Amino acid sequence: MFLLMSLASAQTTTTYQSSTGTVSPGNAVTGHLDLGGSFVSPYGMGSGCYYGGCPDWTFSRYTLSYVLPNGTTASFNNFAGSANFTNQFDVKVQGTASGYDSTGAFVTVSVNWAWAAYCRSGRGGGCTKKYIGGDLNVTK
Repeated sequence: MFLLMSLASAQTTTTYQSSTGTVSPGNAVTGHLDLGGSFVSPYGMGSGCYYGGCPDWTFSRYTLSYVLPNGTTASFNNFAGSANFTNQFDVKVQGTASGYDSTGAFVTVSVNWAWAAYCRSGRGGGCTKKYIGGDLNVTK
């Protein structure tokens, strides 16, 4: 019986690197996984923050979804974590979520990414955002 319980609790974590991606004007991120697939974060992350401030902007009950290289998908509405907007050239976001994937397996996900904002002032101002990189860790 002990052996069965030990086997049942064995978990595996797989890390998927993301070297490319996009950042929307509203800070929604799509991270393209290096081996195929992607993760997608929601619009509006960092609402009310300005660059140079908000070293610990926290969020909860956000959405997060992914498609893995093998086609497995998952969507969560319990994504929670924090973002650091102190350095506009290296905005870091990290968070976790859990739920069931498209195979019916329970998964716990942690994800990290960074992006940069290149801003212009004056007429025609605004920010151009560039994805720096990240990773998606899936435990099941």
